[in-house]
Amino acid sequence: MAVPSKRVVIPLAALLFVASACGAAYAFGFPPFERRGDITASEVCESLGRSAKVVPALKGSLPSDTEYRFENRLSGRDITSESSDYTADCLVRGKAGLLLSSRTEMILTETTESSASDVRSWATAALDTRETAIEDFDAGTAGVTAPRKAAILVPCASPGRIPGGAYSLSVVVDLKRQPESRESAIRQDLIDLAVSAARFSHSKAKCDLPSKLPG
Repeated sequence: MAVPSKRVVIPLAALLFVASACGAAYAFGFPPFERRGDITASEVCESLGRSAKVVPALKGSLPSDTEYRFENRLSGRDITSESSDYTADCLVRGKAGLLLSSRTEMILTETTESSASDVRSWATAALDTRETAIEDFDAGTAGVTAPRKAAILVPCASPGRIPGGAYSLSVVVDLKRQPESRESAIRQDLIDLAVSAARFSHSKAKCDLPSKLPG
């Protein structure tokens, strides 16, 4: 004769208690629900600019971590010193290591109007990827993206301001960790970061050519 199975009935009060305990653990950051670190405008690297889009873009693109640390590095001089050594870097770190980097540097473009071939060469080098993986957007001389990356080439110094020819700013934002959102969802976040960083350095380097940046 078959033995009838016994149904285990869990009181509603017990279920509510478990749900409440899990919610409290998440809210207070107890393992395994460690709370995601916050990002405020005052903590963000100066070289990323002060656009209202920067903090939302960082929150949208960075992977979850319990803390975010920003390292800002500015070096070199502006174009009034006839120097091409200007650079600006922002590193975003978490407990998991380096999460994102933004680098801006002055590069020689020889003429104010870069050829299509020059732009393609710059784009593949800046994004460190094959040409078929690159998508364009409208910013500067050229704006390009690839998975987890965005870059902008921005006119800066007219011929004669710095020996050698015309100079541009090359801005590259690189997400170092696999994003939790789809690549297409974070593309605009990385573009927003690159545009803001480009606008900051165009002003900081005292560029005398129009930036051609949106907005």
